[in-house]
Amino acid sequence: MSTTSFIGSAAAIAVGLSLATTTGAAGPDDTPDDALRAASGCTGTAYVYGVRRDATLTFAAINAATNVRTRKLTGPKLPWGVRAMTALNMNTLLVTTSQGALYRIDVTGNTKSLTIGAPVPMAYTGWNYDKLAADGAGHLFATGDTNGQLWRWDVSAKKPTGSQINQKVRIGAGVIAKTLTGVGGGRLLATTSGGKLLGIRAAGAGNLTISTLGSSGWGGVSALASPGGGLFFARTDSSGVLSTRRDADITNSSGTDISLIGYVGDGGWTQKLLTTGPRNVVCPSGGITYHGLVTMFGSGWVGPRDIVERGLPGLQAEMTKGAINTPARKAAFLATLVSESAMRYDADESGNTQTYRGRGYIQLTNDFNYASAGTYFGINLLGQPDLAKSLHYSAPIARWYWTVARTTTNAYADDHDMNGVNRNIGFAWSYEEATRRCDRFKSAYKYFTGAYPTNTTCYPARLPARGDTDWYFHPERGDSR
Repeated sequence: MSTTSFIGSAAAIAVGLSLATTTGAAGPDDTPDDALRAASGCTGTAYVYGVRRDATLTFAAINAATNVRTRKLTGPKLPWGVRAMTALNMNTLLVTTSQGALYRIDVTGNTKSLTIGAPVPMAYTGWNYDKLAADGAGHLFATGDTNGQLWRWDVSAKKPTGSQINQKVRIGAGVIAKTLTGVGGGRLLATTSGGKLLGIRAAGAGNLTISTLGSSGWGGVSALASPGGGLFFARTDSSGVLSTRRDADITNSSGTDISLIGYVGDGGWTQKLLTTGPRNVVCPSGGITYHGLVTMFGSGWVGPRDIVERGLPGLQAEMTKGAINTPARKAAFLATLVSESAMRYDADESGNTQTYRGRGYIQLTNDFNYASAGTYFGINLLGQPDLAKSLHYSAPIARWYWTVARTTTNAYADDHDMNGVNRNIGFAWSYEEATRRCDRFKSAYKYFTGAYPTNTTCYPARLPARGDTDWYFHPERGDSR
């Protein structure tokens, strides 16, 4: 990871061209055309506004949980050309004009039609910026000159007057970017014409930190927009495709935890500018990333990155639903899934031709489990067993098996009892496999807490014979021999 800090520096540094090359988030230029849409694990609606080259306003609503566009509207044409635009919130826009004026645009309707009030002048001169970004925390940022100066103003109202955009300060120089969007308090995201994705921390006057989150693949991006929660949209100019990604931690100056969610529609995002109201989307915290899984378990035990990352947003959403939310519970759950499926939502039991063989994250097995899971979710899993390894159902089934079919699993995890967890999950006994799962639990627990757990139970008091299935016999849950 490459990071450059500027504390009060007046030097113009072409960020994205001079920083050391790093690896990180793969950009839209690197993304295969057949990437699937996945659940993001987030909630809320992204209110995406655009302006065409003829100054016509557009609007789209995107469901953050499903990554599906639910509304698409075309509005009026503005009376002047727009140079830069940002959304302060879901119904307030700020725009600069080619003449250097700043206007506020109040959206009065975006349900059945896109309507606005008369543009409100904030300033008639002095706003010769070609990029605006709001961070959702009361700050407006702008840049655009040849030195890449980044400026910040305080915004003290949801629909501010000119005097309520004040306290202008210079953050620093070197933000020579092609696109810019706010992602959180004092945090910005940008792309460069050289193909890099940048994370920007604007901590205050003269205090600027710029990090390379992705070293290549971002040169074709001509618009960035973030609705909050680490979620952000990137429009690729050549194809008009809008891709959705999530940064699990916007504060860590790393792109290794940025994952692709999918695409919104199949193209047609041809607006000159795009922006979205900040802080309208909430995503689970403590995100699990491919890099984190490799750190916990080793690269040889975690499946292909594209498949694993495709499933992570939905898996994390199900972990939240199942209260798998403490270090011990997360460690036990992930140690189990990496052992069962290498963290692949589409895992299929290799070499087994039985109809109800192991499938999905949890390797759902046997007709009675397929029947029970199907009844719970209202689907015919007996008739369509491959649904158990689909992106839509694999994670929910894993959560169901962990918390509904086996109600004591979280409690075993709380006690650091991997023997109990393993009995609930069920596998033909072997000392080596029980040891591997226990070691993986310890490694994941250290990842989440910084220290190994104490008093972990790895084995039963009496070691079963190899392959013994009675080891996980549970009469209390209705098992029969």
